Amino acid sequence: MFRRHQPATASGPATDVVDLSQPHDNCVRCGRPTPLGVSLCERDNPGRIKSPSATQVHGTIVIGVLAGFVVLLLLLRVTFAGLGPFAATLPSVVTRPDGGLDVVVSVTNNGSRTAGASCRVSPTGAPADTDYVFFTDPLQPGQTRQFTRTVPLPAGDQPFSAANVAVRCT
Repeated sequence: MFRRHQPATASGPATDVVDLSQPHDNCVRCGRPTPLGVSLCERDNPGRIKSPSATQVHGTIVIGVLAGFVVLLLLLRVTFAGLGPFAATLPSVVTRPDGGLDVVVSVTNNGSRTAGASCRVSPTGAPADTDYVFFTDPLQPGQTRQFTRTVPLPAGDQPFSAANVAVRCT
């Protein structure tokens, strides 16, 4: 078995005796055997300064991760402040002979900064994976522009109905 370190006395320094046939740790600097839970040997840590506990190490990591998220959220808030919202309407929707659609999308930038919008045209009126998505040119604050797009009919689908089309811009 091993013995815990003995405190230094007036007669000499403390020494650790480690039974190598039993579980033990090794000094992280030189590799000498140390008792379980001891990360530095007496030679590398003569003052017997304790290493941080697992709780302290994990607590420091958690605080760092949380602080990182807070900084990221603040950075995103500053970066995206004043962008949008974007109002979108469909002044014109025409069904093409091939079953697709010709749409005119009117987009207004209601934000306080110049920005482009990401618009999603839903031919069925409800969001779906096959919706047509496009990005507008940058719009000045308060500016309204119209964009004409052709929404193709996916292979094997039924022709779109102009009455069901919806648009959303962000």
